[in-house]
Amino acid sequence: MGTIHVLPEHVANKIAAGEVVERPASIVKELVENSLDAGADRIEIAVRHGGKSLIRVADNGPGMSGEDVQLAVQRHATSKIASAEDLGGILSFGFRGEALPSIAAVSRFTIQTRTTQSTSGTELVIEGGSLVRARECPTGQGTVIEVRDLFFNTPARRKFLKQDSTEFGHILDAAICLALANLDVHFTLCSQDKEILDLLPAGDVAARARAVFGDEWADQVLAVSGEIPYAKLTGLIGKPSLASGNRTSQFIFINKRWVRAYGLSHALQAGFHGFLMQHQFPAAVLFLEVDPHHVDVNVHPTKQQVRLSHEVMIKSLVEKTVAQALKMDGDLLPRTRSERNEHAFGMRGGEVPAATELSFSSGAVPESLKVAEAPAGDFRPVVDFPIPIGKSVSVTKIFGQVHYTYVLAETTEGYVLVDQHAAHERVMFETLLANFHSRNPASQGLLIEETFDVHPRQVELMKKNLGLLNRIGFAVELFGERSFVVRAVPAILKNENPVTVLKEFIDEKETGKVQTRLKGAEEDVAAIIACKRRSVKASDPLTVPAMQELLKLLGECKNPFNCPHGRPTLIRHAAADIEKQFKRRV
Repeated sequence: MGTIHVLPEHVANKIAAGEVVERPASIVKELVENSLDAGADRIEIAVRHGGKSLIRVADNGPGMSGEDVQLAVQRHATSKIASAEDLGGILSFGFRGEALPSIAAVSRFTIQTRTTQSTSGTELVIEGGSLVRARECPTGQGTVIEVRDLFFNTPARRKFLKQDSTEFGHILDAAICLALANLDVHFTLCSQDKEILDLLPAGDVAARARAVFGDEWADQVLAVSGEIPYAKLTGLIGKPSLASGNRTSQFIFINKRWVRAYGLSHALQAGFHGFLMQHQFPAAVLFLEVDPHHVDVNVHPTKQQVRLSHEVMIKSLVEKTVAQALKMDGDLLPRTRSERNEHAFGMRGGEVPAATELSFSSGAVPESLKVAEAPAGDFRPVVDFPIPIGKSVSVTKIFGQVHYTYVLAETTEGYVLVDQHAAHERVMFETLLANFHSRNPASQGLLIEETFDVHPRQVELMKKNLGLLNRIGFAVELFGERSFVVRAVPAILKNENPVTVLKEFIDEKETGKVQTRLKGAEEDVAAIIACKRRSVKASDPLTVPAMQELLKLLGECKNPFNCPHGRPTLIRHAAADIEKQFKRRV
């Protein structure tokens, strides 16, 4: 007997479902796209527990006959294409005939549908890919699909789902993307019976974006438009003030299909060259209209990855169109001092940036940065008194900076190189952390309260962290559906823009890119804020007194040798090592 055998159909269906159904958001996307392909102009989405226990999508489309609905839940049954030649010019969202059978294979699946001509509808109930019931039923025109107990029969898949809030965030993203690309459709989204989105048909993408992201976002965007013989680009780009630390505010569509197009994202970033700080990413809603014969959407079952012919020219179109829109706008914020200093390593011909003086006061954490009168080249050795850093380092003299990034200082044993950013980050972190353990954290009230909106996906995450933020010295609370008001900030951040601080914080928390070696949520919050706010950066020139004060504050830290992320703050070199290198000692 041979060793190769054909898998049973129900096993093959479960395997195939893994390609289409990555998570609950995948189901929402597939079902809504089916409704759009059918011509529905009202689509209602309802979920419970992040889509794990229930996903319900109802539309007012033309519905299906009893015969068609029986075929629709079979693999590779579709109304979108009829031959292989049709794959060369696909304009519909779906075409593979895999979505419904794949979803039904890993859930308790119910579909009710009725055509305009019929007086009654058809209901199918499928559990784990097996038909349980097929009958006539009373229902309105259109189609209603309910998906319950996702992955109930594949527990290995279910355990890899994230928290309900995380899964709902992905569902919200999918709904937003579909709504941005289909302006003539009325979309609603409910979670736990609470309405999250109610998007009426819009006349243009700017109006739809305003309804989704809010007035604050919509007031900071620019319209873009460009064209080449085989592609047209339209949409909105955020001004530099809308940039964030991740790409979650970038929505790119090709022929109204939301895609993950990293090449186009990089072209968008290139268009912002000179306008953004390092590691900042622009917001954008971009639509490319491309001849369908130049787009291959049959790359992956999810259809979110596509191939483009003439991709180089299309990327150039994106970059040039974005750059032109930015240059024509007269209301862009100038680059910050930190951005200008980014290129300090590459200065030519004696260019020397102004030195920075940290305005320390009697051991307090620096409140602001200012340009000192002393020139950056004033590297006169200063001998004040030994500055102990931990039990093993005693600084006796400060010489200056190396590449405006590392403080060079003499010790009783040799010398040290101190990473000024890592050192200041440690100082900020321990000061912020002290607020958590204080009954009255040092806080500074704002003369004028600040309100701000967050992305709908970030609302729950922000609410979850309000307690920690308030314990660290903020006074911030929910102020509407997705708005928050901040009335006070930690004292050490009193010269910061509180909205910028909090938005950058929530961006970092959402992406989880800031990795710390800390176990507690308190330490995590303090580390993120310390990293982003007012910590001295690499390439910031410092005066010698500022370096001396920074080392004194570092020496007062409980752990002066590592930043909150585990990187070393300083590296020691013994005098004996120098002597060996110069062959003075064997």
